[in-house]
Amino acid sequence: MLAFFRRVAVLGLVAALSATAVSAKGALGIKAAKVSITSSNGISDATYTLKEPEPLPNPITLTEQSIFKLAFTVIDTATGESVYPQQAHLLLEDPKGDDVTLPLSVKGNGKAQITINTAKPHPALLPTHGKFHLTLLLSSLDALTPLAYPLGELTIPDSILKPLVRKRHDLPPRQGEPAFQAEQEIVHTFKEEEKTVGWTKSGAGVIITLAPWGLLLALLSRIFPSLNFQSPPVSSYVFLLVLAAIETLIFVYWVGLKLYQLLPPLIALSVIAAYTGVVALRELRVRRLKAGGAP
Repeated sequence: MLAFFRRVAVLGLVAALSATAVSAKGALGIKAAKVSITSSNGISDATYTLKEPEPLPNPITLTEQSIFKLAFTVIDTATGESVYPQQAHLLLEDPKGDDVTLPLSVKGNGKAQITINTAKPHPALLPTHGKFHLTLLLSSLDALTPLAYPLGELTIPDSILKPLVRKRHDLPPRQGEPAFQAEQEIVHTFKEEEKTVGWTKSGAGVIITLAPWGLLLALLSRIFPSLNFQSPPVSSYVFLLVLAAIETLIFVYWVGLKLYQLLPPLIALSVIAAYTGVVALRELRVRRLKAGGAP
């Protein structure tokens, strides 16, 4: 008997903890919600205070110069604190056509608003029937329970609407129109042909490019007979070899070394290059002086 009561107590505790865990997850809600209607003449101006889940008291009909504005603050109904929803939209359901979904502007503190200006309407509202059922949609993914709040009815003036786009399967066709129309042909170019340059421009480019080299060869052919070539001292070859080693090290660094791996050998080779360069210059100076050159 005692074991039975223990089981009942354990089951009751588990049920209580489960209920607490479920209730701990809050839901999205709104507070300080207002709908304001303003116009240029001020005749049809009105302000409505919304309190979930009650909709607007009357259907709203806008004129050509009306501005519909919905403003509120998103809250967590469990704590009453403002939250930032991941998704916030106003769904405009058209009973006779396609629905329209408009995004809301939401700040980090949870304040959200949306404005519908009939003087500058959203393009998605134009090819519609103009009569909508408004629903506020808020979602915070898995963190909070989403909100779908029916607000009421909204009508925009017919004068700003555009003719409805006829779909190709709308039957019966209009007088003189076929029931089905051919779609526009899709043309796609996979690869454009490479542009080629004419022979005249190509030849002119080659001549301009090779002209300096031709001039250099012509001048060298005149200078070579008067030149007296002498083999440089060994120190000059050593200096050039060290310079080549520095260039090779820089290439290896560019391929795969780190900066801290480059610096030690680079500093060492730079010191060696400075020393061998000084030695090579001294030997060349000695040779020049022996040949009768100026000091």
